[in-house]
Amino acid sequence: MLDPGERTLYIDALKPPMGYQLCQGIGTTYSLELETLLSVPLAFSLYECNNQKEILNNSILALDAIRRNADKLVVFCQHGQIKISSTDSLLYSYLEDMIIEVNPSSGGIFHPKLWLLRFVNEAGDILYKFICLSRNITFDRSWDTILVLDGKPGYDNIPQNDQLIQFLDFLPTISVNEVSQNRLEIIKIIRSELAKIKFSTPENFDDEFSFHFLGINNHNAFPIHDDYHRLLIIAPFLDERYLNRFDKINQKYLISSQYSLDKISEDTLKKYHKVWVLDELAEDNSGENESRLSGLHAKLYIGENSRSITLWHGSSNATYAGFSSWNVEALVELRGERRDVGINKLLDDKSEQSVMHLLKEYGKTELPTEDKEIERLEKELEKKLENYKAFLLKTGIRMKIKPESEDSYKMIIYPGKEGLKYDDTDIDGICYPITLLKQKQVNQLKIPLSWNHKVVFQKMPLLSLTSLVAFELTIKNEGLQQKAGFVLNLPTEGMPERRNDKIIRAILGNSNGFMQYLRILLAENQDMILINHTILNYPGNNSNNLPSWIHLPIAEELLKALSRNPDKIKNISALIKELSKSEDIKEDIIPGEFKEIWKNIWRAYKSKYGNRK
Repeated sequence: MLDPGERTLYIDALKPPMGYQLCQGIGTTYSLELETLLSVPLAFSLYECNNQKEILNNSILALDAIRRNADKLVVFCQHGQIKISSTDSLLYSYLEDMIIEVNPSSGGIFHPKLWLLRFVNEAGDILYKFICLSRNITFDRSWDTILVLDGKPGYDNIPQNDQLIQFLDFLPTISVNEVSQNRLEIIKIIRSELAKIKFSTPENFDDEFSFHFLGINNHNAFPIHDDYHRLLIIAPFLDERYLNRFDKINQKYLISSQYSLDKISEDTLKKYHKVWVLDELAEDNSGENESRLSGLHAKLYIGENSRSITLWHGSSNATYAGFSSWNVEALVELRGERRDVGINKLLDDKSEQSVMHLLKEYGKTELPTEDKEIERLEKELEKKLENYKAFLLKTGIRMKIKPESEDSYKMIIYPGKEGLKYDDTDIDGICYPITLLKQKQVNQLKIPLSWNHKVVFQKMPLLSLTSLVAFELTIKNEGLQQKAGFVLNLPTEGMPERRNDKIIRAILGNSNGFMQYLRILLAENQDMILINHTILNYPGNNSNNLPSWIHLPIAEELLKALSRNPDKIKNISALIKELSKSEDIKEDIIPGEFKEIWKNIWRAYKSKYGNRK
């Protein structure tokens, strides 16, 4: 975990252990990118994906992954912190029920970044992964840290899991909108087992460790004491109040960002033995522009005594808000021996774990007076946008969908609290469903500052209906312009049940696409990598340009599944039912030859397994 030469990719950390499959999972994040969240189910389906373009260009792989896993996941994020996508995808509709926006009652922000995943194998063995991160669910290219704890059920209660259980209980209580019953069931299943799950710590750390969840109750629980000989702080954001808490510690080291350090007084920084920032010239020598890492986002704290160390890893920045009851934060506290995981392991050039080749000593950046004035004005504009955004979120924006004709619908966006007014007329705002990203210049509608009127999108086709609505705000003053954009997952009435059926048909396209998807559903795990490679690399890269071997021989594969893995037959049956629901089918994408084979397979399944669940 502490070796900067070891790259652990976010998606790799999520992958199930060999022979296991995901059953339930809970994720938390401050900000969220829809493209990144769309890539998460691929990790659970043994697919490889190098970037978000691959995800969205290869819809059948993504469709399979998300249909297998979307109902097993619930993701909590800060209200108003879903980012506007640079791309659109029909599959975003599958994320709507998964995403739960939350807002702490303390007035702070929801900032924990973690996954708690439950896996099961064919023998019924249960395995957990607790993944604690310093990054959000985004494709951000910053330097981060990640901690993975594997857990297995035991016979005795594990007291250290009590904090984790309390955190799970806390999550639904801060939801902005009602949490659906099936998402609550995910939490319930995991919660019921957690008391007896024994998590193992990484190599060189003691078996005993602690979870810390700050902000889930109303008292300060500052976990880092000032009785250490040495202290190392790694965090991108700082404040004076936090940095001055450790005056009793003789040797203190600080690694942070240039931007944050420039705002700290010289008197405070003098209390630290050494202060570093990332050296931009040494940040990533991989030579790959697309994978280049830059900037610091890691949050790591190490307190050291003569023989032992305590390490805290997680989401908290080195600020008062990050270590009080103001924000909701998550940290894991580990303990070990100084000789194995001490501060020198990170700061000694001779150590394999050293980060010194990435750092340079901090030197203050002085902005010219003119630039300082511009920065001040930009901050004022940013603040005004933040205030208006906060106003919008408080209005409790909602949506209704009403049919206009056989093929079109009306989307009505309105505030839950009417009559609210906002006085700053310098702000312009537009909103649009994220499905209209490419046509937003045509379909955008102005946001009424007072919300006395509804925003109505007319003649919306079924495939464009979504609860995910983008908001873009702009303010101009004295030749300067600032913008803010975000997506809200609005509570929605009247969403047609057949929308997802239409989405599946649109992605599969034709009978060739159906047969390709069928081959994926029937594939054995060891064949999945080959299928994945073929679909991603075959010229044309779509459902109409793939070699014929990928969907032959179907009859033999169906019989094999019926004998060895009948759940695959059940999944195919569910797909066929979805594709057959629509009454306005113009083209049946299920080939007639397959239907004849399927009748016999399904008859045999029902005869052997009945109404198996």
